[in-house]
Amino acid sequence: MATQTPYIDLHTHRNYPIRERCILSLKNIALNHAEKITNADCSIGLHPWYIDGESVGDLALMADELKRDQVLAVGECGLDKNIAIPLTHQQLIFDQQVLLAQTYRKPLIVHCVRAFEEVVSSLRKANFKRAVIFHGYRKNWILAQQLMNQGYYLSIGMHCLNGSQDELLRNISLAHLFLETDTDTTTDISLLYQYVARVRLIELEELKWTLYQNYRSVFDK
Repeated sequence: MATQTPYIDLHTHRNYPIRERCILSLKNIALNHAEKITNADCSIGLHPWYIDGESVGDLALMADELKRDQVLAVGECGLDKNIAIPLTHQQLIFDQQVLLAQTYRKPLIVHCVRAFEEVVSSLRKANFKRAVIFHGYRKNWILAQQLMNQGYYLSIGMHCLNGSQDELLRNISLAHLFLETDTDTTTDISLLYQYVARVRLIELEELKWTLYQNYRSVFDK
């Protein structure tokens, strides 16, 4: 097993050095929140929090930007029932991003708050064939099983360091797992890996290796 297997930070808002050897990261770019694409590997999407009257036009911009080599995924995009933006409008923009991901053969990174049934319904309706990653997953083990049974991935963030998701971490299939820093720009991703390895009672290198294989599979690396 390789000793220099990189950490994968699946979804982040921090600026890692481009092509950092020890960490492979995917920076999240919300095209509807004045964020710009750099030369770093990234995902691009229209975040449900910032959907407005300009979002339909933003979809055309997205289609053009998805041709860039450094754009590895569509997202984060999705549905959120905790915000004031009507779900019907969120649904329209999300469905169009699913179609873009399908067209450009990109994985999908999903933001989902109290709308798992609707998100899965949209994916089924589109007959979406690429990888789907539910980022920032905070729900229970039962829902996690249901999502994994459909082939989806779950990405867990720094919130699990308080022990609230130990049951999930003990039981989740590592073949469906990613880890992420998301908006935490101060805590090192390695601390999250170390915590998960302790909960799983496995070596850190085994965890790194498995998640690296997930990364290679999802992103054709």
